[in-house]
Amino acid sequence: MGCVMNWKSAALLVVLIAAVSMSSCSGTNNVCTTNCGGGGNANVTITMFDTPPSGTSVLEFSLPIVGISLTPSSGTAVSVYSPTTIIPFELTRLQTDSSLIASAASVPSGTYTSLNITIGATSGIWVNASTSNITYTLNGASVTCKSAAVCTLPSGAATTVSVPINLNLSDNQNQWIGIDVNLNNAIASTNGITVDFTQSNVFTATTTVRAGLPSGAVDTIEDFTGAVTALSNSSVTVQNAITGQSLVAAITSSTTLSVVPPGYNTGCQSGNATTCIQVGSTVSLYANLAANGTLTATQVDLLDTTATDEIEGVIYPASTTAGIVGLILLDKTSASGNSVLSASTTTFGTPFLLDATTNGVTFNVDSGPLTNSGFSPTGFSGTGDLLAGQVVRVQVTNVNVSNNTNTATAANVLLRWSRFSSNINSSGNAPTLTNIPTYMSSSGTFNSNSSVPVTPQAGTYQGYTAFDGITDASGLTVGTQAAMRALFVNSPPGIYSFQSAKVRVP
Repeated sequence: MGCVMNWKSAALLVVLIAAVSMSSCSGTNNVCTTNCGGGGNANVTITMFDTPPSGTSVLEFSLPIVGISLTPSSGTAVSVYSPTTIIPFELTRLQTDSSLIASAASVPSGTYTSLNITIGATSGIWVNASTSNITYTLNGASVTCKSAAVCTLPSGAATTVSVPINLNLSDNQNQWIGIDVNLNNAIASTNGITVDFTQSNVFTATTTVRAGLPSGAVDTIEDFTGAVTALSNSSVTVQNAITGQSLVAAITSSTTLSVVPPGYNTGCQSGNATTCIQVGSTVSLYANLAANGTLTATQVDLLDTTATDEIEGVIYPASTTAGIVGLILLDKTSASGNSVLSASTTTFGTPFLLDATTNGVTFNVDSGPLTNSGFSPTGFSGTGDLLAGQVVRVQVTNVNVSNNTNTATAANVLLRWSRFSSNINSSGNAPTLTNIPTYMSSSGTFNSNSSVPVTPQAGTYQGYTAFDGITDASGLTVGTQAAMRALFVNSPPGIYSFQSAKVRVP
């Protein structure tokens, strides 16, 4: 299903700003801290990723970034990121992936000692995986989350956190900074549940590029879904429907184009992404990020040639009837103007009750980066293969609100990428896993009737599975933690429960 399109590389313009002024550095009593390398600026690019939480099963977590600044060794802070519209970053996906926050922001050259991150009020959805009810405060009231229930996390307060960093920027330097969010340090489960981003080591900053990334890349931006808003032979622009964030990526002769099965992408029956991708198409973008802030597309995965109403989210049990499940929203496409789906309040964490039992519903698998890897997309062919913890994208009709519950009817269902953390139980290209999230395990309450093994395997594919923090599967050490972006299938008939497109070792 993968193909290569002969798009030419776009020419990149490098903007050089030279305004030489040495007066600020003169005198023995005035130590220069910024613009000391000739009065010029450096370019700073920032991405964010997440150390996976342990002990708390988080289905969705939204972190709004209000602003980011750098504090010099003396003087006032310099803004690096100050959006006019606040973008919420969804953290569960950042266990394996990264989000681009600032791209080539101009900053005076000099020495900087801290990175200041201002966040808005957070929100999240979690599963009480314990055997006991947990009582905590939510919006000023005492609430109880029952054992095995899906509940709302308390909000983390808006705040500014200063993160130490040792940064020396010279004129015209391109500098990448990675922000690691550790949700395990922000969520406390002692005496209830609290969320506090001012706790120690919630944020850390690094300038060291992780092992395993492609040559020339400081990070990768993967599975960024949205509508194509601009398209040429040399670039593509994709805008996410929930956050409004737009990314522009260069297209080269090495960019792979793929398309999901025609049973889902009804607008591309030929299965030829080259002729089907157009402005208005819904795609998933994979790209390498360079130190100068530019993105180069490695793959464009066509989800729908023409936009249609869709919801994507993680499954949780909401009914005893097969094929009727709950869905915690992670992404959406609103094409019809439906009042529920197009509402700004329908965002990360919004619950839906999804009915996939109607006649004619198709079940398909988005192989994405695993296209042409040789894996067999079995284990997802009907309502009996819908499991808690799977992430599905669904073409929907009849989107309504009934008894204060968002409801939708599935027309077509597409299996996409679950993101989770586990421990490596055995080495090799198909390691066994332990300590997967309880809500995904057959030994847990949610999937107790499934055939998912107690110690499932995760298949990796040389040349197709991306490794982050390690160079290949040989770096997976028994007893250590790893995060995976994988297709979660019913096994058997699937050979492996998890088909891994990405493995990240923190």
